Amino acid sequence: MRVLITGGSGAIGHHVVREMAAHGHEVVVVDRQQPSCAPAGVSFRCCDLTDLEAALAAVRDADVIFHLAAIPNPYRDPWERVLAVNVVSAFNVLEAARRNGVGRVVYASSESASGFGIHQVELRPLYIPIDEEHPCWPHESYGLSKLFGEVMLANYARAYGLEGMALRYVWVWTERDRAAVRELIRARLAGEPIAGWSGTYIAPEDVAQAFRLAAAYSFPPGQEPRFEAFYLAAEDTVLTQPTLDALRRHFDPLPEIRDPQYFEANPFAPAFDTRKAQRVLGWRPTKTWRDYVDW
Repeated sequence: MRVLITGGSGAIGHHVVREMAAHGHEVVVVDRQQPSCAPAGVSFRCCDLTDLEAALAAVRDADVIFHLAAIPNPYRDPWERVLAVNVVSAFNVLEAARRNGVGRVVYASSESASGFGIHQVELRPLYIPIDEEHPCWPHESYGLSKLFGEVMLANYARAYGLEGMALRYVWVWTERDRAAVRELIRARLAGEPIAGWSGTYIAPEDVAQAFRLAAAYSFPPGQEPRFEAFYLAAEDTVLTQPTLDALRRHFDPLPEIRDPQYFEANPFAPAFDTRKAQRVLGWRPTKTWRDYVDW
């Protein structure tokens, strides 16, 4: 399979590049800077994806596109720039896929598209665990940009027959987050309170696994539009208390528990339900915070 990966030089993207190359796929990275440690055989195209003509020239000749390129942190750039760059680049990638005859796009979304990841206001879920059927209520630039990207992808699937998959992964623990992760794990091991009710995270290797599986997935005959979204997270949280206890501290009364057995089977299960990804894609998280203890 020939895979084109936008943002393949980034903190998460280079893990996806390695995963696909290790499984024998031909990989092309599209980014503004060349990857520093790409496997042998990976090719590179320099491109500013906010320029449609440049995107049309670079995003082509592929069986599938993984679109990871984005501004990942709304606190380091003005909100209007985050929204503009992320939405325009996603649109340009979709236009390039459509015009150049690329049939599938796997989109790097976020749990922030739900309104419960990066957020300005702590909203109350209608029910837990939060699954892909729960309404999305983003209200800051990054989450809005990710949801707008999903909406565009779903509508391109409906209008043009493109196959689209959106991966809503939680906080990815990459090298750039080493100091924050080490402090979080220190607090966890010391039994100190950890802020928030989510405590979700994921290893980049498990994100890369999901991209690989999404590339290989076959939609059922007759499904229209051919679009799916999936939440991705590690199998537990980094909180010192069970998930329902953490939720009770923040919400009174507790939101409806749609599936009590979900938390009975794993009291530390994430509040974002990953079972659709496990059922449909065959995805399984392989790492937990314990793998980072000696990081």
